Amino acid sequence: MFDAIRLQALGVASALISASATTAGAQDVTEIRLMEMGGISGEAVQAAYIDPFERKTGIKIVRENPASLGKIKVMVESGNPTVDMMLLTDGWLAQAKVEGLLEPLDWEAIDPAPILPGARDDYAIGWSYASAVMAWDSEAKAPETWADFWNLADFPGKRSLPDDPSIVLPIALLADGVPKDALYPLDLDRAFNKLKEIRPAISVWWTSAGQSAQLLIDKEVTYGMTYNGRVYGKPNVDYTFNEGYLVLSWWGVPKGTPPERQAAAMKFFHETTLPENEAVAMQMIPYSGASAQLDGVIPQDKLADFPTTAGNAEIQWTANREAWQQVAAEAEKRWQQFKLGL
Repeated sequence: MFDAIRLQALGVASALISASATTAGAQDVTEIRLMEMGGISGEAVQAAYIDPFERKTGIKIVRENPASLGKIKVMVESGNPTVDMMLLTDGWLAQAKVEGLLEPLDWEAIDPAPILPGARDDYAIGWSYASAVMAWDSEAKAPETWADFWNLADFPGKRSLPDDPSIVLPIALLADGVPKDALYPLDLDRAFNKLKEIRPAISVWWTSAGQSAQLLIDKEVTYGMTYNGRVYGKPNVDYTFNEGYLVLSWWGVPKGTPPERQAAAMKFFHETTLPENEAVAMQMIPYSGASAQLDGVIPQDKLADFPTTAGNAEIQWTANREAWQQVAAEAEKRWQQFKLGL
């Protein structure tokens, strides 16, 4: 009995020593690395989150870009991740979880300020919402819904949509009258049948966010889908958040990141939840942070400009990536055939 108690005591002592060592290791971290998308997005991350984190902790964050799912796969498979934190789209997150590419987050250590429920995951923290919205030439007749977008008679003109079935199939269903809260599981037959109606008017299936906006800015198309931040403030383009696709970007930690560097990452993630920090980012780029308190820190005359403020989140739809993964292979095959006219 006494031997058992002695072994138990030794185990507790060992755990305490290990925890102490981890804490000491975290204190010894002087630099961590973050992979993000670059451009104005990266500059906003620097000003809003990295700068205050560095001031508070003394830990330097080095940015790398652009992020990609392929990069995280290579790092994890090598057993030696070269970054400690990484941007993930919602699609990348779903796939990364399936493939075991991420470390679980320590939410107690993150100790977040209030954030939207959808921004919390066991393996990632949501930090920025963008919207893929219906947009149009400001001189054209303004549509209100995807049903209007599909109405070629009343809303004539060339159109563009993303070369991405995970986005196009749901909006085809919206155009066909499916409520946004009943999109999943996707009815592929119904969606592809609806797409046939609009295919003659699609002049471009775009492959990048920049291209999606430029088509509208240059008046190459009259109606299209693009990201709100890409056309924000453009005098010849109007858009609506109604029935927009609300997209969340995440931060995650690659599998194999040392514990002391994970601990530093949790401190950085805390900074991304503070509404006053998010407000700085939102001054630079019109995407919303995940804070549940943004309406109190954003000027009232600007609230309607962002994806999640002024009730905009409630009129949009979000992807069910788990449901998408179940049909992705079939949908992609049919998508390629559809584009070829088969």
